[in-house]
Amino acid sequence: MATQTVEFSAPPGQTVTARLFAAGSDTVVQTASAVTAATNRAGVYSATFTDAAANTYRLIATNADGTLLAQWWVDLTLTTATFQSYEMPVSVIQSGLSTLDAAGVRSAVGLASADLDTQLADLPTVTEFEARTLLAAAYFDAAVDTVTAGTVNDKTGYSLATAPPTAAAVADAVWDEATSGHTTAGTYGGQIVRSTNSNVEVQVTGSNHIAADVHEFQPDVITSAATDATFVSEVQSGLATSAALATVDSNVDTLVARITSTLFSGITSLASWLGALAGKSADAGTLAEIQSTTAGATFSNSTDSLEAIRDRGDAAWAPGEAGSGDASQSTLLAVQDQVEAIAGTLGGTAISVTSRIADGGSMVIYTGDDLKVRSGTQVTVSISDAAGGIYSRLSAIGTSNLSWGAARPSQAAGAISGTISSITQSGSGDDQVVNLVVEILDAGQSLNPADDYIWQVASTSSSGDEYTEIEGTLDLRRRVAVPIIV
Repeated sequence: MATQTVEFSAPPGQTVTARLFAAGSDTVVQTASAVTAATNRAGVYSATFTDAAANTYRLIATNADGTLLAQWWVDLTLTTATFQSYEMPVSVIQSGLSTLDAAGVRSAVGLASADLDTQLADLPTVTEFEARTLLAAAYFDAAVDTVTAGTVNDKTGYSLATAPPTAAAVADAVWDEATSGHTTAGTYGGQIVRSTNSNVEVQVTGSNHIAADVHEFQPDVITSAATDATFVSEVQSGLATSAALATVDSNVDTLVARITSTLFSGITSLASWLGALAGKSADAGTLAEIQSTTAGATFSNSTDSLEAIRDRGDAAWAPGEAGSGDASQSTLLAVQDQVEAIAGTLGGTAISVTSRIADGGSMVIYTGDDLKVRSGTQVTVSISDAAGGIYSRLSAIGTSNLSWGAARPSQAAGAISGTISSITQSGSGDDQVVNLVVEILDAGQSLNPADDYIWQVASTSSSGDEYTEIEGTLDLRRRVAVPIIV
């Protein structure tokens, strides 16, 4: 805490109240906590203030009746000290006086040092001025006077080390000057056309024509407006007689000779022919052309086109429909098991599918099956996982982001759908496996039984992209009700 004591003068024998005001303000900043009169200095009082901010204040002293006794100025700092009052602020006094010291005065008048004789030492004396004064008649006249090297000029009193350049020397210096120093935009030197080397390839002839060896043209220079009509004829003539064009003409002639006149005989539109062979849309004119140009042809695009064969094949080639029978299906399944066993061995990762129906490399289900955990008919897919990498990956993905589905190659994905109920690990070392429990929600009750379905376990990323994690084969078989004899 700073105790600030201000001494000021006022009529003696008074009970004094002292207040501080900021310059130009009518607001009391602080009233003195005590005002005491000096013992031996009549009319001198000390006013005590506490923590008044550093500033210049007007101190106003009044008696007990509020009558003005005195007013003074005082400069306070935030320190415990005794401050003297004065009639006029120091800043006001200084504004009317110069605050420059000796160095400031010298700087103001431009003197570098305090010694004025040193500053004036280089000025010539009167005698020196008079000794160097020339009459007007002795002034150097450039029209008639010359300056030569090695001699003292009788009018200037100075000798030149070298003779001034002649007109020829000036001309040589100008023409031999490097162009690199005279390329500023807007100057005469910058406007002159310059060659990048010493070759002079452009000449202005006596007919005011420019002759030059042209090496390359800028884009869009040779246009029809810039060339004569005969130019095109000359170019065409040169191309017609070139050896390369003659070779091309010969090859074209050979190709044309090999195309017989009957190659497309009877074909009005090749596109229509291809369309009739591929699709089932009727085009009577095209069908008539196909049948008339091909001996014995009975082609009908509604039954014989690629589209018709594909549509008929979805149902016609299923087991039982084409006369394959159970024996044929059993043979195919046996062959399929052998192929999958070989593929599993070569791939290094064995996959087995177990359920209440089959155990071995492929999955077998019957249309309308209820393959659920609650009924104990779920499908378990076991995969060899000695290093544990497959389990780590699938566990990180999570069952909620894994799905199971199956379809024939000609059908949309997920014709038969299911979910992954759980992911577990069993065994150890080389015998360690990861087990996926699959619940099949739709066992293909509305689909045609066939033995070429593909099943997949797919994962879905956070961005919605799907990736195939595991793939195998599935045999969808027809459910047959066995009659019960009572």
